[in-house]
Amino acid sequence: MIKMKNNSNPIDVNTYFKEVFTNAGIGIMTLDAKSSIEYINEEALNIFGYKSSALVNTNFSTLIHSTDQDYLKQFIKTANSSTPSEFTGIHKDNSAFPIELNISSKKLNQTCIYTVIIRDITEIKKNEEKLKHQAYFDSLTGIPNRTLFLDRSEIALNQAKRSNEGLAVIFIDLDEFKELNDTLGHDAGDVMLKAVAQRFINCARKSDTVSRRGGDEFTILMPRIKNIEDAVKLAERILLSNKNAISIKEKMVFPKTSIGISIYPHDGDSIETLINNADKAMYYAKESGKNQYSFYNSKI
Repeated sequence: MIKMKNNSNPIDVNTYFKEVFTNAGIGIMTLDAKSSIEYINEEALNIFGYKSSALVNTNFSTLIHSTDQDYLKQFIKTANSSTPSEFTGIHKDNSAFPIELNISSKKLNQTCIYTVIIRDITEIKKNEEKLKHQAYFDSLTGIPNRTLFLDRSEIALNQAKRSNEGLAVIFIDLDEFKELNDTLGHDAGDVMLKAVAQRFINCARKSDTVSRRGGDEFTILMPRIKNIEDAVKLAERILLSNKNAISIKEKMVFPKTSIGISIYPHDGDSIETLINNADKAMYYAKESGKNQYSFYNSKI
């Protein structure tokens, strides 16, 4: 028997802690030595979508996805670790969802009892994915941004060096984009950017990475090209697509693109150099009349 502070009525210890266990704001359950569920609180029931009677005496492993079963066995064996671990839980409706578990063990009357702390981390994972997407994808067009382009480019360049393959970097700038913004507004410019981004994807190969570098600039990574004709064909497909107008605010607008191309290993052996040289080639194309493509050469 214990007495709570400022309370003259004694409270039974077991009753008190059972109430704490039941109403805790985190999932808690106890398992016997064979991992069968002995007690489970309200939050744990809510997490898995069950009523108490349906889970008591059920083996805890039935609540964990089949792909995590071996890891669960090892995790239980190493109970009392202060580090929680992630698993895939199985809801009553058979849907899978991410959970975090922490397991501790204690011997009571020579019997091993496991206490499992459970957290549904679905929202945490969604937020992580959202932040990851924001870090690597352009918010307007939804295509890879500069950071992801550079990551993929470094991987592709290392592959090209190991396999003695070619690689192309395409630098694209929209001609007369400022005029479009000035006459029809920035929302019209956004429509144009999203439309041409999709066109670039349609023109590119599945293995290519189309990215928005910023503003009205785009880059395309072409790994494992056999010859420069692969890059030529892509540039020509983009220019051909420009002949189809885009409807913006009841006006039919024809996009124009200046395209610069650099090729590994002829035009550089680093991604930074290849991008810079493709940029120079793009400006040469723009200065030479716009809406055309140009390859980099040392005279530009």
